[in-house]
Order: sequence, then structure tokens, then C-alpha cells
Amino acid sequence: MSELVDLPDDYPAALRHSDEDTPIPTWKQVTRSTSSNNPEFLAHVLRIISGTEDEQVAKEMWDTWPGNCQRSIALLVDKIYYEGWLDSVGPIKGWPWDGGFFFWPRFGEEALAKVLNAKSGSGGAYTECKYQNGLSACLARWTHRAWKWSWMENDSPLAALHIGVFKDGSAEVHLDAFNPLYVNGTSRSHIIRLPVIGSYNRKLFRLHRRWEQSQRYAPIVRTSANFYHLMLGRVPLSF
Repeated sequence: MSELVDLPDDYPAALRHSDEDTPIPTWKQVTRSTSSNNPEFLAHVLRIISGTEDEQVAKEMWDTWPGNCQRSIALLVDKIYYEGWLDSVGPIKGWPWDGGFFFWPRFGEEALAKVLNAKSGSGGAYTECKYQNGLSACLARWTHRAWKWSWMENDSPLAALHIGVFKDGSAEVHLDAFNPLYVNGTSRSHIIRLPVIGSYNRKLFRLHRRWEQSQRYAPIVRTSANFYHLMLGRVPLSF
């Protein structure tokens, strides 16, 4: 926690977590097999971690990653499963990082886009990040210029999923601590709606800009330790 000592007074208390006060999932926990074997969930985890159906191969791969990356994978798997599209996630591409990973869509990029687009639009839980949905949605993609398509949750204020697809057909999913596109399920007084600009959450927009778009603060904000505590009680977690 030494790196947090010199933070400004307005630094959010919810983002002051570290590995010391946050659990790391076990293999049994991430596969949701602590009390009994869970073949369906185990198959998801094996596919995502190793691209195989071999538990030994996947377990060996899992053991090569540090604890914060293991925690991050478990959080994303739990969150995506809760959101209902874990079937669409294929093998991790390269190494995960603290807060996200690259992956190959299980059934291809077009199939992934179809699933997420079905969850977008009027009344949907996701917003497609394109200019037709307003400048606010477009800006959510602008900072990830390598993405050709992207989506973000609009009904989760904290630890929200942000997904993008690259030109080579691979994809990225990561968590954002503060979600400026949280407009679905919140008070109207929190939402700004403007022509061209579109709709955004004014409070979370300010927090996102202040902490997550800062090169100084982003590395200590976007950690699996913080995301764990932001998700706890909001999403069914495996650990």
C-alpha cells in the first residue's frame, strides 16, 4: 500500500485495495467445483485458459500466471457468465493482465458481435460504442483505436465490462472501475442527455476522467484487487 500514501484527499476509498486484503482464487474455485464437480463450468474454464478439454494442461497454464492475473481471469469469467455470454469466449490470446485479457471469439468475431448487439439497443444492457449512439459512446471506443467494434455495459456503474474486436478477429475484454455509460437503471438526475453528445452519467464520467484516464492513477485504479471489492455483493463470485 506504500504507493497509495501520497494520493490526494479525494482519491476514492473504494480503490485503496491491494493483494494483501483481497483473496486469490484456487483452481477449484475458478472452476466452481469446490463442493462438487461442475462439468459445464469446468469446460468453459478449460476452453478459455488453454483452448483444450484437458484439465491438466489448463491447470499447468493457470499455475504460470501470478495471483493478480488469476484473480482477474476469475472475475471476468464470473462477470461474463453472469452477463450470459461466456459461451462466446474462446481461448485467451497471449498473457492476461491485471484487469483484462485478449481472446479469440469462440465462434468468430461476427458471432460475438451478433451476441453483443442483441444485448444492445433500446432497453439493452449494453451500448455499442459508435457515433450513431452519440459522442459519449463513440469516446468509449476512441481511446482504443485498434478496435473496429466495441461495446460497454450500460446497467453497471462499477467494474463494468468493456469489449472490443480487432481487425485480426481477436477481441479484448477488460473492466472499467467507473462507467460513464451507466444510464440504464439509475436516477434521471444522474444522466445528461444532449443532441449529438448522447447520454452519459455525469458523476461517473467525472470519476472516470479523473482517475482512469490519468496516466498517474490508472495503474493503481485498474487492479483486480479493486475490481474484486467493487464487484463483491453485485455479481455472484466464485471466490
